[in-house]
Amino acid sequence: MSTFENYGRACLADFCEDWVVYRNLEPLDRRIPGIKNAFYAMELRSELIPRKQERDYAKAAVWFTNEIQRVRGQRVPVGELLFLGDTLFNDGQAYANMLDVSGWKGACFIGAERPEQETSTRIEEGNVTIANRWGMLADWIVALKEQGFKLDAETMVIIDIDKTALGAKGRNDKVIDRARLAGIYRTMDAVLGSDFDQAVFEEHYNELNRARYHQLTADNQDYLAYICMVLNTRIMSLEELVSEVDSASMEDFEQFIRWVDSRLMINPSASIALREVHEAVIASVRNGDPTPFKRFRRQEFISTMEHMGNMPDSATVTELLENEITITEEVYQLAMWLKERGCAILCLSDKPDEASRPHARVSPDLVPLHRAVTHRVGTDIRPVLASI
Repeated sequence: MSTFENYGRACLADFCEDWVVYRNLEPLDRRIPGIKNAFYAMELRSELIPRKQERDYAKAAVWFTNEIQRVRGQRVPVGELLFLGDTLFNDGQAYANMLDVSGWKGACFIGAERPEQETSTRIEEGNVTIANRWGMLADWIVALKEQGFKLDAETMVIIDIDKTALGAKGRNDKVIDRARLAGIYRTMDAVLGSDFDQAVFEEHYNELNRARYHQLTADNQDYLAYICMVLNTRIMSLEELVSEVDSASMEDFEQFIRWVDSRLMINPSASIALREVHEAVIASVRNGDPTPFKRFRRQEFISTMEHMGNMPDSATVTELLENEITITEEVYQLAMWLKERGCAILCLSDKPDEASRPHARVSPDLVPLHRAVTHRVGTDIRPVLASI
């Protein structure tokens, strides 16, 4: 029997409104400019988009935070940072960099549901708490109050989206992964048609989706999906690619697309759809766009939305967690409580904009991800919050 409960339906905008920033670093709330127009004010060298673990990303995030405080009409500057995420590498590093850039007081919670383990937390350098239950957010916030955190209008709360606010890691994250794969397969069907071999694609995807190949893939799902699509056309083999990587002949993704370019020139039978995707990917990479396979990401958005609020209210908690991307109830309750205390809430995610917002031509009838209504599943931490 599940220890979790269904708390009804909601959306992320209940606590973050339109304070949402995705990978392109262009806030959804247009009262604040994005990196394209404000990179100089952010003290960045250019408008090229940094990744979440890089110091330039922290500079942009701190600037957004201060601008949000200004737009909110708060006279007190931001002095505290709370950061909720699911990965120490991305979220933990972004948090550490933001503290370094800003000089704020801070605390970070990295969560994952590990029911096979005894309940535990450990605290790492920089006041980073790593917990194996999302329900431990309650104990975390109690500890912060004891440490002297104000948790008021001076406090900026940053919440990651995928596998933190939505699809809690270790509890509900497999549905997010399944939706992404559905987007990939739809794209492959559209580009490769009846020639698409899903079994071979999965074999290649599982092999290349490992740290051993990060030099090639940069741990970027766009790069990985594109590489596996090219391998599916058989204009080159996995064995050839692995040999190039092992011999250090294949240095990075840009070198790979140049290799594909040369293969397409001597392979006139390649489809027009494949060539169109290839040209679009080349153009995006040359422009420094970290999300070059936009066709896939737009399909990922559609399949993600098909997994939001798709189950009936009568569904069991187990059915919800297996088939629907749900809101993490503990994150929702804490965020609503902090919002009531005057804290600012920003959803900051490395998720591509194309996988999070409707496209005017491809998906005009859908709402943005943060306004999609879905079920809230988790444990009740409100009694603890009420006692603070």
